[in-house]
Amino acid sequence: MQRSEFIAPDTGTLVATIDNQFAFIPSPLPPKLELADIATCVGEALQKLGELKGACRRLTNPYILVRPLQRNEALTSSAMEGTFTTDSHLLLAEAGLDTDSDDSTREVVNYLNALNASLEMLRELPISHRVLKKGHEILLSGLSSMRGAQKRPGEYKRDQNWIGGRTIEGARYVPPPPAETQECMDALERYLNREAETSAFSRLIDLALVHYQIEAIHPFADGNGRMGRMLISLMAVHNGLLDMPILYISPAMEHHKDEYIDRMYNVSTKGEWAEWIKFFCDRICETCSSVIVAIDRIITLHENLRNRASSSGRSSNPLTIIDYLFERPVITVGKAADKLSVTYAAARGTIEKLIELGIVEELPGLYPKAYYSPSIMTVSRPDPIQSKTAGQGQAPSKSSRGN
Repeated sequence: MQRSEFIAPDTGTLVATIDNQFAFIPSPLPPKLELADIATCVGEALQKLGELKGACRRLTNPYILVRPLQRNEALTSSAMEGTFTTDSHLLLAEAGLDTDSDDSTREVVNYLNALNASLEMLRELPISHRVLKKGHEILLSGLSSMRGAQKRPGEYKRDQNWIGGRTIEGARYVPPPPAETQECMDALERYLNREAETSAFSRLIDLALVHYQIEAIHPFADGNGRMGRMLISLMAVHNGLLDMPILYISPAMEHHKDEYIDRMYNVSTKGEWAEWIKFFCDRICETCSSVIVAIDRIITLHENLRNRASSSGRSSNPLTIIDYLFERPVITVGKAADKLSVTYAAARGTIEKLIELGIVEELPGLYPKAYYSPSIMTVSRPDPIQSKTAGQGQAPSKSSRGN
């Protein structure tokens, strides 16, 4: 880490760590901000969040949007850390139909499970060590020793980690040593749960400040990037900016990954808070616009599929299965029978009708047979994942520790 680059005295301090190197300890939040410098970008982001809330009210069932957004977030956030899987593997694993899923797929499913478990915990708890550690434990659970089992799931780091190099000597950034990490996280927890009446303006700024702070602290041995981006979604709901979990900015960050990393680094080294907040708000706007477009597509497809099914017969069963597939994109005949409260034979007839109409297709090579809707999978994604993100095969594992 280049000590000479850390020229802003107010952003943090450098302390000695292992191998005669130095680590950076970020100053507690909040920093001193010139609100005039960020007022326009924060106002635009708040306007976009308001538009997104309004667009969600157009959905008969807003939760048909949540799971696709979460899936896209899980795929993209994991891919940013070098973990890749395919849509088909993820769908099967989500549905409990893929018993031989690899570590990459399990990591992405773990992200979904960690996100939803954390959201559930926030019904009764504040954002705290307990919530963050539990989310991290789920994130790294069930993995091989090479992927996460040795990374102390659910615990803060016990060894010095670093970012951007194979060795600490070549690292671009070295976060706080383990001894200082707990103190940094205690300060962050106090900031998150301070008693203060805050405006939507301040709450949105908090998303940017806290995301930078947890990335700068890098409290876990692994999974820090995913936990940091997950925290944005948790905070947006917990602090009342949104009514439901629909803000997932990893796809937008992925499109600007180098700038994303550089902007946070420049906060640490140069104190460029305004530039970071502007960048963060731009990604919020980008995300909201993308999701609003997805809502329009979902509404149109939902109506078209239901109209197609209605015109083919009088039974409402196909409509029920279509609605189900918008929330959970894979279904078996047995699950359809349970959902419709009909016999297995009747459920199979409904599935066959949907196949005939071109609404669902069989997933090959499975027993029991499973079915999904390709059009729903495509339309639900707010921003199509590029092949490198969707994971056409495996990508090399990460080269730096503590990501």
